[in-house]
Amino acid sequence: MMSMNINKDDLNPVVDALQMKSLLGNMSDKRGKIARMIRSGDLFPLRRGLYATRRDLDPLSLAASLYGPSYISFETALSYYGLIPEAVYEVTSATLKRPAEFQNIFGRFHYRRVPESVFSIGIERVTESSLPFLIASPTKAVCDRIALEPRMRSMSDVKHWAELMRLDDSMELDSAILDACAESYQRPAVRFLQRTIEKWGRILP
Repeated sequence: MMSMNINKDDLNPVVDALQMKSLLGNMSDKRGKIARMIRSGDLFPLRRGLYATRRDLDPLSLAASLYGPSYISFETALSYYGLIPEAVYEVTSATLKRPAEFQNIFGRFHYRRVPESVFSIGIERVTESSLPFLIASPTKAVCDRIALEPRMRSMSDVKHWAELMRLDDSMELDSAILDACAESYQRPAVRFLQRTIEKWGRILP
């Protein structure tokens, strides 16, 4: 239980050091108190100067607080939607900032940079979590992931990539989001994905 006049109900799921020090009021040894709260399991360090106040938080909901602006994407989003069969053991997000990685009690968090022109395309807000978060739509997640492939030279390469990824062959892509991504990414891999969908209506014909 929180002590020293701190009520858990007064705390957000994620708090920074300044917020904690404000809640501790006139206490003389605020840093010491924060350290004791960490040892007692009342606070959980996310990165330097940032803490979770609950252990049961969904790791996906913490990613943007750790490093933002960002949204969940790539294999993490594809796994979230059930579009790939493999379990994913790290949270991978798209960001406008430099690539970064963090490790804490909630898991490993990885951030890949995407162009500003594509960042806001095809983003959805998940509100069912105790801490809402942003995630790429299925189409945007596919575009973000395939854009990482530097040697995509044909629609056959797209098909081979989808097979290696074990993408759900029944998935349908949103043509408006795909067209916007192809235009904004300006990368061959996304262009060939777009052509594949235009021809076959799906990634795996």
